[in-house]
Amino acid sequence: MSDSDENEQQRKIVLPQIIMNVCDTQYQVVRYVGQEILKWKLIAEPESWDWDVYWTDSGVHAEMLSKMKQHQKVNHFPGMYILARKNNLGKQLTKMRRRFPKEFKFFPFTWMLPSDAQDLKEYMKGKGRDEILIVKPEASCQGRGIFLTKSLDFISPTERYVVQKYLGDPFLIDGLKFDFRIYVLVAGCDPLRIFIYTEGLARFATEKYITPHPTNFDDLCMHLTNYAINKNNENFVFNEDVQRMDIGHKRSMSSVFEKLKQEGRDIDQLWMDIKQIIIKTLCSAQPFLKHQYTTSQPNNLMNNMCFEILGFDIILDNSFTPILLEINHSPSFTTDSPLDQYIKANLIEDALVLMNVNREEKYRLIQEKHQEMQKRILTGRNIRMTQEDRKAIIEQYQMIRDAYEDEHLGGFEKIYPCDEEYETDYYTQFLTYASDIFEESTGTKKVQLPPNRKITGSPQKSIKHDAAKIYAQPLRVVVQSQQLQSRKTKQHTLLYKSMIQQQIQQEQRKIQIIMKQREQVQQKQKYIQ
Repeated sequence: MSDSDENEQQRKIVLPQIIMNVCDTQYQVVRYVGQEILKWKLIAEPESWDWDVYWTDSGVHAEMLSKMKQHQKVNHFPGMYILARKNNLGKQLTKMRRRFPKEFKFFPFTWMLPSDAQDLKEYMKGKGRDEILIVKPEASCQGRGIFLTKSLDFISPTERYVVQKYLGDPFLIDGLKFDFRIYVLVAGCDPLRIFIYTEGLARFATEKYITPHPTNFDDLCMHLTNYAINKNNENFVFNEDVQRMDIGHKRSMSSVFEKLKQEGRDIDQLWMDIKQIIIKTLCSAQPFLKHQYTTSQPNNLMNNMCFEILGFDIILDNSFTPILLEINHSPSFTTDSPLDQYIKANLIEDALVLMNVNREEKYRLIQEKHQEMQKRILTGRNIRMTQEDRKAIIEQYQMIRDAYEDEHLGGFEKIYPCDEEYETDYYTQFLTYASDIFEESTGTKKVQLPPNRKITGSPQKSIKHDAAKIYAQPLRVVVQSQQLQSRKTKQHTLLYKSMIQQQIQQEQRKIQIIMKQREQVQQKQKYIQ
């Protein structure tokens, strides 16, 4: 076949349409992004499997993932409840803190009732006798059912609660308590692929904060920053102008960062600390997520059929230290204000683009699957690849994905895998111990390691475990790292374009080969007849 004939056939290819199933989402902004911005076809059919992206406001079961085709994507991971439920998050991070007390001190002391009732009683009799507790129903959201207390007499011994040490000395702005809703995209779980969105929300309480006392425990608009609670307060100010994101009781994260920076606060260090909290937390859940994913889709070598936008709620204490409050696996995408619409629409669009949902990629994956089926028909058996082949293919997919992501970050920043090897080694110790916890909980652990063993991968030789010092580098090294990253990005871009061109050419040649093979098979069948 001549090059002109091949180019002519390439022009005749009709790329398939992208279909998004929105039957299980209440959020108009999701539909807006899919239909108006990305120009996809929307359907709302619960029973249909004819879609490329399935967006749901609830969790996803492993059974659904197991039925999906390679080109399909869903906006949740099976098993993310290990972090999204308050009790599971408390259990997971408490286990990690027992092994790494310094590295996992970013989470309040937590007790799960009724199982931890005795431990809580002992704490309150001892060093916690003067502490204030915040009590949250195990499965609540939007601040429902939360109350403060200094006495266990107000806590039912049979109810399922998550009890935490209350942060009584928060950092204030204009005398108000506030927290950040930080959006995190988990784009893969084996290995982890984590992106943080550089814009988020700052949510303010509507009553001036004063020292907590039993007489004001019921003033939830002072103690809680939840939008669902404070929006009904007469003091609540809505943001009506997207050009002024520093106004109101819900503001952009960047506007608050700018205000704090002008006051002399180290925002770069704060952002670094927040990113560490996110990575460490997700490392603690990675073995569980990996197990759920790989057992449902053992042949998905691209690690890209699930993605999830998480909402990390982080508050600052009086020393400007970030504290993780909770994680939402279905953060609210309501758009009550222009600020909400602006931030959330951009967030959703950037996430879907970063996941490489497009007509060309859909066509490539469908053709790849079609060729695999043709090989099975012609050979009469499945083609099994060796471990070496599997590893090589995974590495190639990761290189292609790295190159694509570097070009399509939008408002995201990639935070894991890390650019520097020593950073990756640092987090490896948390992944290793999380795997130990998972194996023990599932009964798959083969060797019981001593509890005081050293875990390799930690930069103990020259850098302490203190989070700030781990990332401290001489200026010369930072400059070299930035130059290297710039060169790496250019190389990724050239590599991506080259590989895509090669893939298109290879796909065309494979189609021709398959057509010839099909003709030969048909001729043989006619001859036999």
